[in-house]
Amino acid sequence: MDGLVSMLAADVVVYGDSGGTSPSWPRPIAGRDRVVRLMAGLSGQIRQLGITARPVEINGQPGAMFLDPAGRLTNVFVLDIADGQVQTVRSVINPAKLRHLGPLADMADLRRQLHSQ
Repeated sequence: MDGLVSMLAADVVVYGDSGGTSPSWPRPIAGRDRVVRLMAGLSGQIRQLGITARPVEINGQPGAMFLDPAGRLTNVFVLDIADGQVQTVRSVINPAKLRHLGPLADMADLRRQLHSQ
């Protein structure tokens, strides 16, 4: 996450695609400061849950697949980069859009684990 944060444009925007499932970000998160706070919170949760990130190319763009300790997919990030800076981060957690990538993590179980720690 540190590498990502260092590349954020001042007007970066994060979009979440949950397909109406939880967890979700119902509105875009805009601005470097707000996105840095979001990434810091996510980074802590990722560490607590033992989730790992694997760099991948998604639709021709750099991104990452996030996997739970059992190797099941939790979500993907896709980055739009221009002039060496991240302009947009798209987080896809919508199971209907991820199912073709492999087994999916049980997000409700992961949330319970996070809240019990």
